[in-house]
Amino acid sequence: TLFRSNARLAADDFKVKLETEQAICDGVQRDTQGLRKMIDDTNLLRVKLEGDLEALKEELAHLRRGHKEEVEALKDLISKSSVTVEVDAPKKNDLNEAIAQIRSQYEKMANDNRAETENIYKNKFDDVSQEDRKS
Repeated sequence: TLFRSNARLAADDFKVKLETEQAICDGVQRDTQGLRKMIDDTNLLRVKLEGDLEALKEELAHLRRGHKEEVEALKDLISKSSVTVEVDAPKKNDLNEAIAQIRSQYEKMANDNRAETENIYKNKFDDVSQEDRKS
């Protein structure tokens, strides 16, 4: 009976271990199935995104061709048209004109100063000459 009792305990112990291992195995299989589903979903999404990328590349190429054609058409239109632009802005003073005006003002001031200096010198000279005659 001791032998049977030990065998029964060992059998119960193995049964518990088997149930535990079975639960772990079931969990791993569920996780594996979930991961396989995720891989499938990811692959489908990748294929969809690659298709979208190709469509966008084609659209970009089409837009670039259209833009290039429009630019060429506008360049052609500009080269064939004769456009005259008139500006209704007041005429700006020419720099040479401004310098000439400043020069004439400076020369006038210099001549005025020279004449005034000569007058002062002449008056002083006359005063000195009169005093010299008196003495």
